[in-house]
Order: sequence, then C-alpha cells, then structure tokens
Amino acid sequence: MRFDLGDGYSVRSFLYGDASSLSRHGNNTNIARNLRDSFPNPYSIEHARAWIQHVKEYESDTRFVIASGQEAIGEIGFVVQLDVHRYSAEIGYWISEEHWGRGIMSKALDFASDYAFKKKNIVRLFADVVEYNEGSCKVLEKCGYQREGILRKHIYKGERFYDQFLYARVNPDA
Repeated sequence: MRFDLGDGYSVRSFLYGDASSLSRHGNNTNIARNLRDSFPNPYSIEHARAWIQHVKEYESDTRFVIASGQEAIGEIGFVVQLDVHRYSAEIGYWISEEHWGRGIMSKALDFASDYAFKKKNIVRLFADVVEYNEGSCKVLEKCGYQREGILRKHIYKGERFYDQFLYARVNPDA
C-alpha cells in the first residue's frame, strides 16, 4: 500500500529495509518525550527491526511508514479496540524532527483517519496527548479532531506527572 501526500512524501507499508532510517530518525529524545515509554530511547536498529517484524506479522493493515522519497522518516497507525469498543481505534504517530512544521503529519493523519473510516469500518478514532505536546494538539485539531477532555495527572513521564488531553474524531458517515 502506498498513498502520495505530495511534495515527495507518502504513507506506505513497512519494508524490512526501513530499519536503518527509522532508527536514525526515531533515535531522538524530542520524539521519545512525546511518546509512551514503550517507544525505546535510544531507538536502535535492533528495536526498529523487531518493530517492523511485528508490524508485518500482526498489524500490516493498520500501521504505516511516513516516507520522504523512499526513506522512512516516521510512522502512523491505529489500534482497533476490543469488545464493545470494537468500532473505535486509538491513533498514534511520530515524524522525524527535521520534518516538523511542514504540514506532513496533518496530511498523513487525514489519510490514516479516512482509511480507518472507509476501509476498516471504524466509527471513532481517538488520540491521547501529553499536555506539553502543543504540536500534536494542533495537528489533531487541524484534522478535525476535537478535544473531549483532560485526564488530570494521568501520565507519568520523566519522574513527573502530566495531564493527558483526549482527542477524537467521529466518522461523519456513521
């Protein structure tokens, strides 16, 4: 799968050869500080290889690479929830710091949201954001996500508690 975002950027399926560039772009404390602790820091090529193998085996239809040309510079994907929440999915993403502020993530998020709604029959997409990640809040709002609430002191990261902002977008055709 490959979707053109314009200006040489795309969202596409993971390739085994992406490990080197993913680890190079993902090995950044400014990225890791905005993600869950399960995202390794430092982010080695071994971490990237293991992640790519996992995605290819279990999540190839819901997780994608963000690429500049052929180079993997980030990721976007969603996790479909279970049981009574089976029409909801949590969406998450990251992109190389050198590509921040160019509107790439907004395009990727719009694509992934539409894909989830149309191809996977998702009714509600949601994202949680740590309070200091203003860039992610702006991207979500630009893409039609609404802030639904604040979970006070819900995130513990770097020896400190932070509020978590909850955003969601509902499929307009549902």
